[in-house]
Amino acid sequence: MDLILILLLAAVLCVPVTQRLGLGAIPGYLIAGVLVGPSCLKLVTNVDTMIGVSQWGVVMMLFIIGLELSPKRLWAMRNEVFILGTLQMLVCGLLLGVVFGAALRHLAGMEWQAAVLCGLSLALSSTAVALRLLDERQLTRTPLGRSALGVLLFQDMAAIPMLVAAGLLGADGTSAPSFKEALVAVAVVALAYRLRLLGWAAKAELNELFTAAALLMVVGAAQLFDYAGLSAGLGGFLVGVLMAESRYRHELEKAIDPFKGLLLGLFFVAIGMSINLKVVANHWMFICAGVAALLAVKAVILYGFARFLGLPRYHRLLFALVLAQGGEFSFAIFNEAWDNHLVNLEQRDVLSVIVAVSMGVVPVLIKVLERVPEKYGGMAGLPVTDALPVTDSPPAADAAASSPADKPPVA
Repeated sequence: MDLILILLLAAVLCVPVTQRLGLGAIPGYLIAGVLVGPSCLKLVTNVDTMIGVSQWGVVMMLFIIGLELSPKRLWAMRNEVFILGTLQMLVCGLLLGVVFGAALRHLAGMEWQAAVLCGLSLALSSTAVALRLLDERQLTRTPLGRSALGVLLFQDMAAIPMLVAAGLLGADGTSAPSFKEALVAVAVVALAYRLRLLGWAAKAELNELFTAAALLMVVGAAQLFDYAGLSAGLGGFLVGVLMAESRYRHELEKAIDPFKGLLLGLFFVAIGMSINLKVVANHWMFICAGVAALLAVKAVILYGFARFLGLPRYHRLLFALVLAQGGEFSFAIFNEAWDNHLVNLEQRDVLSVIVAVSMGVVPVLIKVLERVPEKYGGMAGLPVTDALPVTDSPPAADAAASSPADKPPVA
C-alpha cells in the first residue's frame, strides 16, 4: 500500500504540471519516476520488477488496437507490417548499427558484436509512447496511424531475434524461443476463441465476472506467448484481432481500457525510475550526443518513408517524430547483453538513459511541431484527423438480434 500511495502521489503531482506547461503527460510520468526512483529520493528501488509489471499496460494497449482490426483489415495492412516494417528496420538498423557501433567501440571499448547489436536495438521504437501520442491526437485510425502501427508490429517481432542474439553471443546464453511452445500458445488461444468462453462468462450477467474473463483472456494469451519466448504484446494483439468481429467487442474495450491507462502510466513512471542520475552526471555529453544522433538518424529516414507513403505534408514530420525515440524492448536487450557479459553495467546504464531520455524528448518536440506553420512542415492551425471509415462494425440487424441475456449488464 505504501508503494501504491507513493506512485499515485508522484503521478498526481507531476503530470498536471507538465500538462499545464503544454508538454503532455509522458514527461510528467517520467519526471515522477526519476523523483521516487533509486537515483533521487530512493522511495522505490526495485525498478526491474516495476518495469515487468507495468509492461502489461503495453499488452492491453495492443489488445485494444487489435480489437479495431478485423482479420480482413489486418491482412490489408500486410504491406505496412512486412514491407514498410522490414525497410525501416533494415535502413535504421544499418545506419544506427554503424553510427552507434563505431562510437561504442571507440569510446566505450565495447566488442564489435555487442556494439552492432546495441546499435541495431536502437532502431526499435516505443510502442507505448508512439501509440499514446497518436491516441491523444485521435490519429490511431488515420493513414499515419495505420503506417505507424504496421512498423511497430514488425518491430515487436524483430526484437525477438535480437534478444536471442544477445543470449547466444554472450558467455552464458544458450536460450532461444521454443517453436513447439509457440505453436501450443497459438493453439490454446484459438481453442479458447472457438469454445466461446467469453460468452459463457457473459451469461452470468455480472459486470465483475465479465471483466475478470476479459482480463483472463488477455493476460493468459500474453503469458502463453511469453513462456514460448515470444512477445507478450503480440499475444495480446492476436487475441484482440480474434475478438475484433465479436459482438462483445465494445464491452471488452470498456472492461480493459481503465487497466490499460493505469498500467501505461505506471510503465512511464518505471522508465523514469530506470534513469541513473550518476551516469547522467558522468556521461552527460555522450548522452546528449547519443539522444541527438538517435532522433536525427531515425527522423530523417522515417521522413523519407512518409514522403514515399504519400502522407500529407503536415503529417510527415509527425510520423517521423512519433517513431524516432528508442523502444522498451531496447531495455530488455541491453539487460540481456549485460547478463551475458557482452556489456558492462556502466555501458548498459548509459544506453538505457539514452533511450529513456529520447522517450521524454519526443513528446516535447511534437508539441513544438504543433506550433510550427504548415508551410514549414508543421501542423499549426491545421486539422490532424482524417480517420479511415469504420468497416468492421457489426450490422445493426445483428446487434438487434443479440439477446440481452447474452451480454453483460450495463453498469
